[in-house]
Amino acid sequence: MSVKKFKFVSPGVFVKEIDNSQLPQVNRDAGPVVIGRLPQGPAMEPVKINSFSDFVDIFGNPVPGKATGDVWRDGNYQGPTYTSYAAQAYLRNSVDAITVVRLAGMANEDASGDTGAAGWGTADLDTSVLANGGAYGLFLCNPSASGDTAPTKNGYLAAIWYIPTGSAIALSGTLAGTTTPDIGGIGVLINPSADVGASSGPDYTAYIKNPDDDVVYRTTFNFDPGSKTFIRNVFNTNPQAAGPIIPDSSFARGENFYWLGESYESFIQKKLDTGELATNSYGLILPFDNNTKSHYRTDASRASTGWYFSQDVSTVTGSYTAGQMQKLFKVHALEPGKWVQDNLKVAIQDLTYSRDTTGTHPYGSFTVVLRKANDTDSSPQIVERFSNCDLNPLSDNYVSKKIGDKYRVWDQEETILREYGEYDNASKYVRVEVDDTVRNGIADPVLVPFGVYGPDKIIDVTIASGSVGSSFAAVLETGSEGPEDKPNGDGDNINTGSLGDYIANLIFPESQLRVSSSAGALTDQTNAYFGLNASAYLENTTFYSSDKPGTGYPDYVYPLGAIATAQRTPQWIFSLDDLVKPLDKNYVYWLSGSRAGGTSYSATGSWKNIIDDGWVRFNSPLAGGFDGLDILEVEPFRNAGMTSATLSTNYALNTLREGVSIVSDPEAVACNIITVPGITNDTITNHVLQVCEDRADALGIIDIDNVYTPFTETSTAYSDRTARAATSVKQAIIDLENRQINTSYACTYYPWVQIQDTVTSNNRLWVPPSVVALGTMASSEAQSEVWFAPAGFNRGGLSQGSAGIPVLNVSQRLTSKDRDKLYDANINPIASFPNEGIVIFGQKTLQATPSALDRINVRRMLIYVKKQISIFANGILFDQNLEVTWDRFKAVAVPFLASVQTRLGLSDFKLILDSTTTTPDLVDRNIVYAKIYLKPAKAIEYIALDFIITNQGADFAD
Repeated sequence: MSVKKFKFVSPGVFVKEIDNSQLPQVNRDAGPVVIGRLPQGPAMEPVKINSFSDFVDIFGNPVPGKATGDVWRDGNYQGPTYTSYAAQAYLRNSVDAITVVRLAGMANEDASGDTGAAGWGTADLDTSVLANGGAYGLFLCNPSASGDTAPTKNGYLAAIWYIPTGSAIALSGTLAGTTTPDIGGIGVLINPSADVGASSGPDYTAYIKNPDDDVVYRTTFNFDPGSKTFIRNVFNTNPQAAGPIIPDSSFARGENFYWLGESYESFIQKKLDTGELATNSYGLILPFDNNTKSHYRTDASRASTGWYFSQDVSTVTGSYTAGQMQKLFKVHALEPGKWVQDNLKVAIQDLTYSRDTTGTHPYGSFTVVLRKANDTDSSPQIVERFSNCDLNPLSDNYVSKKIGDKYRVWDQEETILREYGEYDNASKYVRVEVDDTVRNGIADPVLVPFGVYGPDKIIDVTIASGSVGSSFAAVLETGSEGPEDKPNGDGDNINTGSLGDYIANLIFPESQLRVSSSAGALTDQTNAYFGLNASAYLENTTFYSSDKPGTGYPDYVYPLGAIATAQRTPQWIFSLDDLVKPLDKNYVYWLSGSRAGGTSYSATGSWKNIIDDGWVRFNSPLAGGFDGLDILEVEPFRNAGMTSATLSTNYALNTLREGVSIVSDPEAVACNIITVPGITNDTITNHVLQVCEDRADALGIIDIDNVYTPFTETSTAYSDRTARAATSVKQAIIDLENRQINTSYACTYYPWVQIQDTVTSNNRLWVPPSVVALGTMASSEAQSEVWFAPAGFNRGGLSQGSAGIPVLNVSQRLTSKDRDKLYDANINPIASFPNEGIVIFGQKTLQATPSALDRINVRRMLIYVKKQISIFANGILFDQNLEVTWDRFKAVAVPFLASVQTRLGLSDFKLILDSTTTTPDLVDRNIVYAKIYLKPAKAIEYIALDFIITNQGADFAD
């Protein structure tokens, strides 16, 4: 390291550690492509993975399914991720790399409206019948006495329920301003059922009605996470319970009619404890407009921060607004979905300004840090750090160069994966987007990131005199008057009881901000990160404190669905320019508008004073990430949901097809196997076969129908016994024969197998046979060669560990007649023997025409040989078409083929490349033509033994 890289300010000894002992990363050979749903990671693009630990680091742990918990916040851990187990099976057995394509919802370009749209939504709100599909918000409002002429009250959004269709949710209790009990309805101001002074209060009561107008559930609830009646404890938080696949038909809380989505307990509890709701509050349920909050039918999207903007370098403070500051850059997640925004936050720190008086190096610098969302300022948990970034496009420390700005998007029309950006991504999680002014070198060099826009929320809306104004109606549906369970279509009145005129400003939630550097009892208050306060309630120091154990942070960064841009505004805008330092105090606090008011730190001095004194840290969330999947589905890619569908009418089908198409170009993605575990849909498996044939260098492992029905596929009362009994060898064979497949580039297996999850839960689960077939191919190649049959007791013994994961059982024990029928239909049996255990007992491809290529070992040998010979041929491409060049090719190709023969892949071969193959007319056309004859070594599949009984006088020497 050059001495110029050290930063010398005051005298001292400066030490820097330089690690030059790092081993270069091994470039592993390409193995299979595995496609499917995963908890996290880059999506709809191929990602090369070298080890299972790398896989877990990028895509998360395998999910065995059937998990419990808060599905809305935690994500879908109910449906097993077969792709994870396939990756584990292969990588535990092989040194080769795999390529993973994680699926995220993408609608077809010909999809129209909601038909075929990705994501999820509820039914349209119907005000004429009890079919109130949509989203319903609970607002807690300031109290008001009869005839109160006080200024406008505030109503704070506290929670949102989602109703697919045919049901209703409403509050019940005492009508505001009266003593009339048992009043209930939507659009009705209700008193809480317990005093605010209660330990967990205030309590409200709500009920759920089914389409027959029957109350199916009634409960009291509050917003204290430490209470037994905390809102998320007493309401259903699993959207899948209201979806089409219901593993359990018993719903004590009416779960199949609704679910609780967002709840904003930290926002509300702060108002209840110390704010405007501390003395009392009214509850008011209002339906959102059916085209906004309840509508998430959209493609997958990546989370991002708001724009980071600069300091105010002017000396005129009275007209200061953050919107006038220069936008600098924003940070985007590399992957779509919730994981990044729920688990990571972005911090800016170590701000410096240039002290170069000559102006040769005028740019300041800063550090970008990715922190865990649930860490604390007293103990930051750094995930990634990018130090000494600057905004100089010509600098090696340019923020885009340091972090990276590349991303890839699948072009449906051109069927190509397009890459954008200039600099490779050094971060595993994020990329940077720089404003054009900065990227083009036009921005003032002294500018550094001084503030950031918070995530979007819905704009505040005013209701007056019990009436919903036009701006309110743009976001929320009209309410009703009277104790009704549904909007009655008679106008936009809200029942305010005896209060008469009631003016309320409906305020939508905001994530918490750090206000003071003194919060959290930091040893050095300059270590305080202002801006986002993801980890605290009232600026405590823990994500889950003992008295207030939840913040609901993921709900503040959840996307806003179809809310129009005009109806959105930032939750907050933070700037270091609004820090205030009291006179003769050693702390600072943030006060919005203080710079414009002339009281902020920088307004009374200079923005450089803030940097010099060390107040240079602030956080920002990433928000708006969406995986584009239907949250009502236990398995969004279930085969039963794609029956008779088309690409334009079913986003899941389109997404799967795109996932396979992404790896269709052999020059873009190298592989030798392609599989989509668990998918039996003909459209997708046929596409896998076509891609493998077109590439001519990969074997497709497909799963077929009528082998096993997992719980994610059926809406009837599920039992494993029923699932196994419902399938048969005969029907599986008939279905496959009806497809008339004839290709040597694919294979399939029967039946499903039971494995044990060894990573997360130690639970048992059923997985499709493609999972263990992939693992067995890896182990077979590792202990022998690719041209040895991945089957039999030596290399196909699943009970002996050939799959790479523990195999415990088969979904159907096959008789010898079953095995014969399956093998005759080109379906490879997985047999269970009393002594030998579970074994893959076949190695046929799906080629119907008898030939050497109807066996997996021969097809894989050909794939391997063709690929290697093609590499040798590339070595003479564009060289002179002369005999000396031909000889160079033969000098490498012939020894290679001989080595394959020596290693028992070939019984014989012959390569001809001379003037008889490359004739003068071919030379004139710039063509080299060679013929390679191969005699594949066949695997022993049948052994005939004659045991001859003789008389005692027989002579065995004869």
